[in-house]
Amino acid sequence: MKNCLRLGLLLMPAVLAIMLMLSPVHAFEVTVSGQVNQMIMFADNGADNNGSEFFIADNDNSGTRFRFTGEQDYGRTKIGFRLEFDAQRNASDTLDIGQDDDGTFQFLDRWLEGTFDTSFGKFSIGKGDGAADNTSQTDLSGTSVAQYAGVNDTAGDFTWTFKNGTKVNDNTGNPQVGKVDALSIGDTRSDFDGLGRNDRIRYDTPTWGGTHLAGSLTNGGAYELALFYNRQFAGEHKVALSLGYVDTENRKALGTDLDFTQFSSSISYLAPFGFNVTGSFGQRYFQNQEKAVRESLNLPAESTNYYVKVGWRGGMHRVSVEYGLTRDLAEIQDTPSDSTNWGLAYVAAAWEGVELFGAYRVYQLDLKDKVNPEDLMQVYAGTRIKF
Repeated sequence: MKNCLRLGLLLMPAVLAIMLMLSPVHAFEVTVSGQVNQMIMFADNGADNNGSEFFIADNDNSGTRFRFTGEQDYGRTKIGFRLEFDAQRNASDTLDIGQDDDGTFQFLDRWLEGTFDTSFGKFSIGKGDGAADNTSQTDLSGTSVAQYAGVNDTAGDFTWTFKNGTKVNDNTGNPQVGKVDALSIGDTRSDFDGLGRNDRIRYDTPTWGGTHLAGSLTNGGAYELALFYNRQFAGEHKVALSLGYVDTENRKALGTDLDFTQFSSSISYLAPFGFNVTGSFGQRYFQNQEKAVRESLNLPAESTNYYVKVGWRGGMHRVSVEYGLTRDLAEIQDTPSDSTNWGLAYVAAAWEGVELFGAYRVYQLDLKDKVNPEDLMQVYAGTRIKF
């Protein structure tokens, strides 16, 4: 199966060359677009002294970015490109209590790809979404700019802290004052959503009855498979579903040496009167050296995530309530863990291309037989302006 997938993806350029019919040369029309997404945040980690902070930050749920896109029809093949870049300062996933400056500026490549859309499907090469990217994040609520299954985007670097101000160490479970390896929310939470954007060859099938399949192959031999379904039926009822599978093979996955296989899924339903419900489930199975490390710490070789959101949308208004749980992702000696969050969100689609949002979130960590750190609380509000 693996070898067939790799061979098929590697042969895509040859297939494209055969399918591409010669046509008169046309100039590409380039479109410039993007968004600015800024927010204010108050956070409190529960410590008695200096446990709270005020931030002005870039909302990493859907960060500030700009892009250049172009597309041209050449007979039976439509050729396109996408160049997209993050331009963020003080991104919300890099914050922690104690920061008293403007943070760092990040200019990062998001998409650098060429695409060939044919009657046989769409072929993509370059940096972009792997096939399983977004399969944990299907969401019809209209509140994802404020809250969605990727809960680390608003709090990933906040560290778990005890009431006296000491922090949880990420490999012993002992409180350590001022340790740089203090356990963060991102160490304990994940929606297991594919390998993100990477340099890959990707193929998407044509859509049949609202369903299409996708596969991608990236450096190190890692591959991803996915199924997407999106239909409107019985009037205005809408359903969207995504399933994904990842095998990291020899790739250093997600910027680490992690070696795993992973399953991801999500489903969202929107009723004609605005009620909506969204669910996400994912599981990661650690392999080889990483599995041995976890066994030496007396931890399970797999980690599981659950997420559910219930909401309503009507006119310009969207509201939702969420709950999420990741089990056994943290690597702490002899310590299974439950890392949870719950939250409330409101989004107003105030004008075309302009959204206003506000949200409240609480993160909690249960270290089972050990003393638990304090809860982390966030209140934030902001605006996303698209152009």
